[in-house]
Amino acid sequence: MADKKLTRIYQDIDGCWNAELNAKPWKREGDTDQRGYCRAMVVPVHNDKGEKVGSSGWGYRMEWNERMVEEYNKLEAELVYATTWRADGPKVGKAMGIKVPKMRVLHPRSGLTTFPSIEWKFDAIIAEQELDPSPFIAIDDEWDDVSPYRREALESLGGLVIAPYPNFGLTPDHLEAMREYIESHS
Repeated sequence: MADKKLTRIYQDIDGCWNAELNAKPWKREGDTDQRGYCRAMVVPVHNDKGEKVGSSGWGYRMEWNERMVEEYNKLEAELVYATTWRADGPKVGKAMGIKVPKMRVLHPRSGLTTFPSIEWKFDAIIAEQELDPSPFIAIDDEWDDVSPYRREALESLGGLVIAPYPNFGLTPDHLEAMREYIESHS
């Protein structure tokens, strides 16, 4: 019997981890409105070609919920940053406390970050799955904005596609669906 492969999580950041109203879906009875709300500034040092260019001095405010990070860190999966943050993605993950042991960055096949970014992400995920198939979860707040063909193509490869509402990001229901998928595929 062949060993099962580790599930890959193709993870976007903005609108998924970074979401300004993320405290609401993670709220439990007795919590204050902002229970678990965290934020930090992250300064990118790479350009849209993925080249290190140094700090511009300006940054982006990241907002997330500590409960989301706690649950995410329990997942036994490979984290693949599929984000316009590209090489700076791990820097964002570190600021948020993401501690998934195996992680890497997915780059556009053309080498250049283009917009809408969901297009290069789709192409790069499909290409990677064709070369090295693995169970996978594709998370991006833009999946609902693409043609149904693209979403269906990912699902036909056996992937779980999650499109969080960008103001709320990943919710407890999303994390539960991810856990169930990983348990049944890894």
